[in-house]
Amino acid sequence: MMKLLLSLTLIWALSSTGEALVCQTCTTSACNVTVPLKCSSETMCITAALEVTSEQQIIKGCASSSVCPAIGFHTYSINLGGSSALVYAFCCDTDNCNSATLPFPAVPAANSLQCYSCDTSDCNNPLQCKGTEDRCFQTSVRFRSTNVAVLGCASTNMCAAAADLGQLPFLPSVGNMGPTCCTTNL
Repeated sequence: MMKLLLSLTLIWALSSTGEALVCQTCTTSACNVTVPLKCSSETMCITAALEVTSEQQIIKGCASSSVCPAIGFHTYSINLGGSSALVYAFCCDTDNCNSATLPFPAVPAANSLQCYSCDTSDCNNPLQCKGTEDRCFQTSVRFRSTNVAVLGCASTNMCAAAADLGQLPFLPSVGNMGPTCCTTNL
């Protein structure tokens, strides 16, 4: 009897696999229509309100642990001088838990950190960091067969996600990178 019970338990454990998470995902750029999406390997659902260089966007979908390391609200921020992104996100781990739409983040106040940023020819431009931007950010990206320096301010979680993903979350157009982040001024 014990062997039968052990065999049945083992068969059940091997055959029962966790169901994939189902998250709401946007079907339009305004995200006013969503549909359920079965996630592949992602472990969380995300809903996010982004302000990317003065353009607002709503994102809903599946998220990796690099972007959603824990359940709850997260603020991601990066400022590269000429472009910036401020993201207010909610991560959750139950089916369709990302149906709410978040408000857009308010522009944060300046903090005490300053970092360098680049313009077309100079990477010695002081940049005042804001809100959760507690790291100076430095990397290079490939642009038209040339490596281009990218410097600025970033939040700790933005640095961690960029290092894990090899690109900036919410700003994939910046390109692939391996960032270096530090906590000292300039």
